[in-house]
This record gives sequence, structure tokens and C-alpha cells, in this order.
Amino acid sequence: MTAFFRRPSLTRMAATSGLLLALLDLCPATAWALHMPKQPELGPQALAPVMTSDTQRWDAVLPLPDGRMLLETPRWLGNTGPQLVARAEDGRQSPWPDEPWNAPEGAAATRLINVAGLIRAANGMIWVLDNGVPKRDAAPQAAPKLLEIDPTTNTVRRTVAIDATALKPGSVLSGVAVHDNTAYVADSGVGAILVIDLPSGTSRRFLDHHPALVATRQIETPAGILRDAAGHPVAMDASMIAVSPDGTWIVVQPPSGYLSRIATAIFFDPDVTPAAFEESVTQWFKTPTLGGMTIDNDGTLYWADVTTGSILSYTTGRIPRRLITDPRLKWPTTPGLDGHGHLYVAASELDHSPAFAPPGTPPAWPVTLYRLTLPTTPPPR
Repeated sequence: MTAFFRRPSLTRMAATSGLLLALLDLCPATAWALHMPKQPELGPQALAPVMTSDTQRWDAVLPLPDGRMLLETPRWLGNTGPQLVARAEDGRQSPWPDEPWNAPEGAAATRLINVAGLIRAANGMIWVLDNGVPKRDAAPQAAPKLLEIDPTTNTVRRTVAIDATALKPGSVLSGVAVHDNTAYVADSGVGAILVIDLPSGTSRRFLDHHPALVATRQIETPAGILRDAAGHPVAMDASMIAVSPDGTWIVVQPPSGYLSRIATAIFFDPDVTPAAFEESVTQWFKTPTLGGMTIDNDGTLYWADVTTGSILSYTTGRIPRRLITDPRLKWPTTPGLDGHGHLYVAASELDHSPAFAPPGTPPAWPVTLYRLTLPTTPPPR
């Protein structure tokens, strides 16, 4: 595994040797991972409330080009209404893609059991991951599947079943990234990456139990370590995943752990050895506990920082930015970009949801969706 580096100071290098200075001149500054700045670039005026809810906890938001927003409200957080909701520009909400797919009962093949990922592909289609696990500590209710949905017609174009052979006992799929005809899915129950050929439906499993994909650090909230109803620290393997716009690499991580980067070519190399697979995982940044992440068209990552209530960004050149830190961002979840200089994120307070809160914990409503106006200045250096 590639080591995590911080950028050495020029003073220290100058004190060592002229050779090091020469090497610095040969290497681009962005080759080193910098520390996350402590001070945010934006003030509270950049963060504006958009809507609230007293009944639903959103764990992802996806703005669409036509002005609508898709909101993900999965069963595992205790939600009882539609799991996918489309919010129109005038504020009206409706089950998406329609009411039958959000029905609480019926055939598993034609309804959503538990939504666990939502992504817009380059061709404009929406891919939805249904992991079939409404409760993480209970048996699956149905086999996992991927849905391709056309947002212009609000219809499901196809369903791709995920091979049972790619799963393990305890698998809980969480997070999906799509490039061309390939989907990358993270297993947050038993750390691994599934690579799915969308035309054929063939599913393959990689990097099973790799240290970068399993929960090795505790999930930290402003109130302390996240614990379950029995008082045990909550552990969750890799659940966040994104693919670069050109499809050449993916990034993946558990909610609390290192962000790791992997070249996608290795998944399609028939001659790769197990050792090469292990060594292909590069530690890319030591993030705080994250509630979600998304990727922009230029490859910039945006992170929702649970521990400090912040929105962070990280460029392909490994330049980190603390965009905003605000007490209103209580457990921010997966953000979404509208392509017009705004980031939308819900402060969902998941530690007060039935999934995590001890019995009798107040539900802490309302949940608020915010719009962050992003800075137009380049990253500070």
C-alpha cells in the first residue's frame, strides 16, 4: 500500500541538501498531499436553508439539470414514506420514479426494498442501488439490484440483478459509481468492491477484507464516538465510492478511514496477481468521519464532514479545502452539485435516527436541506 505523505516545508528541505531542493524542482507541487486547512473559506452567509422535514431523513441529494432534486430516504434510517422523492422547483414533492416503485409491499423485483446509492451517469441516466437490506443487523429481504432510470420520462429502463456469488454472508451494499457500461459498488457489511458489467449483469468481487475497505477507525461525531443501542462502537466498512470522469480511477472508503484511490484498469487485467491487487490501493487522504461524498466533472471531490460539521473539497492535484464549518451542519450526508456553483447537502442528524440512536432518544426534528454557494476563487496554495 502506498504511504500517505505530507508536503515537507521548504525550510526543512533547505537545511538538508541541495539535492532535495533539486528534486523538489522536478516534482510538481500537487504531487504531495497537503493538510486540511483549519479555517473555513466561507462564512455562514454562504449556507442557506432550502427545505425542512419532520418525517424524513435524507441521506443523499441529487440535483437534476431541469431544476428538480432527487432525495434519498432509505428504510434503514427508519423512514416509512417513499424512498426516492423528486422535489420540483416550486417545492412540490412526489415519489420517484413513481408511486408503485416506492410501495411498502409487493414483488421485490418491481419495488424498492432499501435504497443505498444514487448517481447520475454521464449520459444523464440515473442509477439507483437497492441493497435489499432495510435493517443492517437483520437478514436481507431481497437480492440486491441496480435500476437505470430515465429522468426525462421517470421510467425504469432496466434492472440489473447483482450476482449472489459476488456477495458474502453479512454483505450490505452501500454506494454506487457508474462509468460507461461498468458499475462499481462498495460492500459496507464485508469490505470489498463489486465490479458489475451492466450489459451482461456479471458481478465480480475484489479486494475482499482489504485493510483500506474495512472499519479500522471509530465513527466520531461532535458528541463523541458513535455507539449502538447496546453501547458498542458502530463499525461500518467501505460505503462511499466515486469514479473519475474519465473512468480511469475510483476512490473508496469507510465512513471513518483513509480515502483510497485505485486505478480501474486493474479490475480488467486477466494477468494481475493477488499481490499486485493488494498493492494497487493507494492511500489518498486521511479524512475525518464522513457522512457522504460526491465528485464533480473535473474530478474534484466534495466531502461532508460529520465530526466538525464541514464541507470539504479535494482536487485531483491533492489540494484540500475547508469550504465551510457551520454548527447547522449536524451529520451532513451525501451532497449534490447543481453545476451552477451550488452544493446541496442535508443536515440529517443520523445519530438521532432509529439506526443509531439508543431507545428513547429524541428524534431531533426537523431535518434541513441547505444550499452552499461555492467559492469562485481557485484553491489557496
